[in-house]
Amino acid sequence: PGLQIYPYEMLVVTNKGRTKLPPGVDRMRLERHLSAEDFSRVFAMSPEEFGKLALWKRNELKKKAELF
Repeated sequence: PGLQIYPYEMLVVTNKGRTKLPPGVDRMRLERHLSAEDFSRVFAMSPEEFGKLALWKRNELKKKAELF
């Protein structure tokens, strides 16, 4: 609640140099800034299901989605 929502494309972190993220974005929790639609499209699950996964599993999924 209260977090700014951004399109997935604005939050993707590439390894080709530094990515300019929108101001105020929590770099360690980029997935929290996704809309519900983008979240389920990117991770194929709800934020609640994602939150129940082990940390290593969440990090693996975030790396695959380039949100790490």
